[in-house]
Amino acid sequence: MRQARRVIANLEEQLRSVGSALEHVVATDVYVVSGESAVLSAVWNVVEESGLSAGPHSSTLLGVACLGYTGQLVEITATAVVPDAGDA
Repeated sequence: MRQARRVIANLEEQLRSVGSALEHVVATDVYVVSGESAVLSAVWNVVEESGLSAGPHSSTLLGVACLGYTGQLVEITATAVVPDAGDA
């Protein structure tokens, strides 16, 4: 699940660069190259541990056949709010 942790770390960096954070994410789609429940659950556990799925949030976890890059096993798309400076 190292790749899932790296994806979340990259997401955190991108959010920070626009003045947001994981707690401001309102929707995610988590893609995992696997159809096995155990693998999907393991990735979801990483997502939960990160705090990404906390709060009012919609999320979809999908098992897929492949992703865009060789060796890519996890992809997360996220929609986040960028709070006003006084709300952060």
